[in-house]
Amino acid sequence: MKSFTKKLVTYVAFIIGCVVFVSCSRNLSKLHGINETGALKIDSSALEKSAVAVSKSFNIDTLSYGFRNRSLVVAGNQYFSKRVTAKINRFYKDKAYQTQWLFDQAPASLYYSVINTLKKADKFGLIPDDYDVASIEQRLNTVYKDKSSSMAEIADLDIHITEMYFLFTSHLLEGKVRSVGNGRNVWKRPSKELTMTDVELLLATTNSTQFDEAVEKMQPADVQYARLEKALEHYQSLARSPQANLPIISVPRKIAPIESSPVIPLIRQKLSLMDLKVYPMPFDSATGTMDSLFYDPNLVYGIKLFQLRHGLEPDGIIGDKTLKFLNQSFKEMADVIAINMDRMRWNSSDYGDSYILVNVPEYKMRVYENHKPELEMKVIVGAAQTATPIFTDVLEHIVFSPTWTVPVSIIKGEIIPNLKANPEHYSTKNFAFYKNDIEIDPAYEPWDSVALNPYEYRVVQNPGPDNSLGLVKFMMPNNLSVYLHDTPNRRLFSKDYRALSHGCVRLDEPAKFAEYLLRDQKGWNAERISKAMSNPTPTTILLKKHYDVHIEYRTAWVDEEGALNLREDIYGHDRVQLSQLLPAVKIPSTLVGME
Repeated sequence: MKSFTKKLVTYVAFIIGCVVFVSCSRNLSKLHGINETGALKIDSSALEKSAVAVSKSFNIDTLSYGFRNRSLVVAGNQYFSKRVTAKINRFYKDKAYQTQWLFDQAPASLYYSVINTLKKADKFGLIPDDYDVASIEQRLNTVYKDKSSSMAEIADLDIHITEMYFLFTSHLLEGKVRSVGNGRNVWKRPSKELTMTDVELLLATTNSTQFDEAVEKMQPADVQYARLEKALEHYQSLARSPQANLPIISVPRKIAPIESSPVIPLIRQKLSLMDLKVYPMPFDSATGTMDSLFYDPNLVYGIKLFQLRHGLEPDGIIGDKTLKFLNQSFKEMADVIAINMDRMRWNSSDYGDSYILVNVPEYKMRVYENHKPELEMKVIVGAAQTATPIFTDVLEHIVFSPTWTVPVSIIKGEIIPNLKANPEHYSTKNFAFYKNDIEIDPAYEPWDSVALNPYEYRVVQNPGPDNSLGLVKFMMPNNLSVYLHDTPNRRLFSKDYRALSHGCVRLDEPAKFAEYLLRDQKGWNAERISKAMSNPTPTTILLKKHYDVHIEYRTAWVDEEGALNLREDIYGHDRVQLSQLLPAVKIPSTLVGME
């Protein structure tokens, strides 16, 4: 009896298998170029469940579908068009020209991973519309519902999804913004070789978990980037909330601590949202009521922290500069975070163990050893009309008691106009004038002549306490004539707005910086450095240890306490670059170059 039952079960199983095989064969026989070795689709959606028994990837006929000659249209951006086209060619070649996202009867499970990621591109400070998500979903619905749809249409859509995915990953790997300059304000963006990292990661991906991990790997491996991403989510959420429509704060005069003002409740509310901290209404013991108009000590403390996080003097006085930042909308803050995230994608996240970083909008320089800041000081950077270039270079040597060869731009813009007004203007200022390399007395030169050629002149300021470079300069071999140096005008470091130079970076504590750089070079102690800085002739010291110097433009970052720091857009780079990152965004000029 047991033997008969066993045979019966086997026979029934065989019959069922044959029926399934015949059913599958009938479905598959209608398809052109199907690869029978394709993986089965398993997903929770109703569409996939209904097709799981027969749905498989299939071969793309590269001749019929014009795959090799396909050209990607990316909003007029040939740079990304070429890169993405190279990636899809490599991807499908390595995949033996099989579909990736779409099977013959239903989408693959990874389709839902890719479409959900593209839909949430704003999480990374990007725009979902850039990746044609709505069109893809519409075409998908049509291609599986319409019985007349061909394998060519499915294959074409599969390739298009791959195009949009690699456009997205190219933005993650390299940043979306390409034109980073701003008129004459130089920004030398480092070039990046074409990488196939995203292609290789996708080829190795078989499930949604691996897909998410791959997207994570393509972003900068920098703790600051991760913090900005979290802050972006917070301010995007605030921008969508009812609190996003808070009125503009306006006051006829500054508000000092312990004063009262009708706008205090609004300030307290806005600050609570930005700092994620409650600033309670103070209790008025005289009247026994809550006086919400009182600028109480708790709120004063909060405003001082707010001022510090925005590079302002933390005096607790609510004036124009503080109000400009308080009146930034949550959407504007999110956009500034987004452009700073994109900038981090432009550069290599690995700066090495030792480097120097100058953040222009913060007016700060830091020296890092083993990825930790060892030295920090205030700096003065270029004024808006003579902006400090944004670039990377190498610090190679120090010059004590330097001379200063005046750039032609300053000869034309300042020296000659001053001499026209007064030929004796520079007679006591330790300058030497040369015309065609012959020293001249500027008092006898025809500066009003229409035939005057500024390029014939060379002006050099000799070493001394009044030298515009101060008593020491730190040299980088670039063709921008930009370096780090001392300055005789020390009082300017007390200002919170320090975009005041001709383009070079002035240091608040140059002797301390020199001592740090020379700490491992025998004989160069603080005393010898001080003596070299006061010598009447220049002394050049080659550094045994060179440092990469990164002059950067970060207007948003998150500090160790998790608080968002913002700085004004002194050169207008945020405004120009955001017009490319988020084309629909209009950045108000209120935070651009406010002094």
